[in-house]
Amino acid sequence: MTLSHGILAVMFKLQNFLKRYVWDPETTPYFVKVSDLSRSQADNELFFFALMAAILFGMGTFTSITGQAPYGVSKVAAIYCFTIVSAVVLVGTVKTIYAAVYSATAPVVVLVMIFLFGFPEKMELIDELVVLVLLLSSIRYMWRIILICRVYSILPKRAPENSSRRRLF
Repeated sequence: MTLSHGILAVMFKLQNFLKRYVWDPETTPYFVKVSDLSRSQADNELFFFALMAAILFGMGTFTSITGQAPYGVSKVAAIYCFTIVSAVVLVGTVKTIYAAVYSATAPVVVLVMIFLFGFPEKMELIDELVVLVLLLSSIRYMWRIILICRVYSILPKRAPENSSRRRLF
């Protein structure tokens, strides 16, 4: 096998890995319109969202209690982060729209706090811009989560297109 064939083989394996875990319409349907989702696709997306948000805001709860956050110890922030964790767990399990709407307040609250109190002094401009872009993107994505929860009960139950594949988790 020549070097070019080896590189191509690695690229195809990487493409298959990315397709399965990043751009797969069944397990990661982020680019599928909400109206075209099946229940299993919605389940996968809401599960992954709940997992990531629970980890992020669980860390926020812990850092707010221990004083490791840039703002120091804050019981209010810890309680809010804990309630967000509870809400995203409800979104991931029960798919309730009320929990989705409450969860959608999180990036908005973080954005308001940044505008009220500013960024930590040690952050560079590029880091601040990345944080702002991520916050604005997550605000937009939360609208999708709310829509999925709103239509979840009427989504069709159809079998995955490729049922021989493994599940996301």
